[in-house]
Amino acid sequence: MEWTALVATVVGAAIGVGSTLATDRLRWRRDTGERDRETLRTVSAQFLEALTGARDVISDAGSSGHLPADERSRLARAAILDHGVHAKQYQLELLATPEVARLAREAAHGLLLYRDAVAAGHTREDPECAQARRAFREHREALMTAMRSSLARP
Repeated sequence: MEWTALVATVVGAAIGVGSTLATDRLRWRRDTGERDRETLRTVSAQFLEALTGARDVISDAGSSGHLPADERSRLARAAILDHGVHAKQYQLELLATPEVARLAREAAHGLLLYRDAVAAGHTREDPECAQARRAFREHREALMTAMRSSLARP
């Protein structure tokens, strides 16, 4: 057996093993990225769902003029905790980009200001309540736009 045949065999084997390892690494990276993106998508949707559920309760409390003011205030204050807004916000902040995390904090803060307006006795039609509601909506829309961008495939 000639030494050139032996060298060619060794080089061929090295190339074959190297290309297999490179292909497996690329596949692993793609699969890991897809799993991470799916997890972020799920956590983002859960946070948005919590925000929306709490906002609906706060809005209902602000629209319930037939209820005593202290009952409307109690309903509004309980909405954030009942829907787990802060817990889901923290989960999102652990996984999201810094921009999405910042916008999530701003949206949650906007919801708190809306809740505080209703808890202070303002009804849905009062300017303080309407302004807080609009500000929350703007924060939520900015958050959703950033979420879409971060979830887009590279």
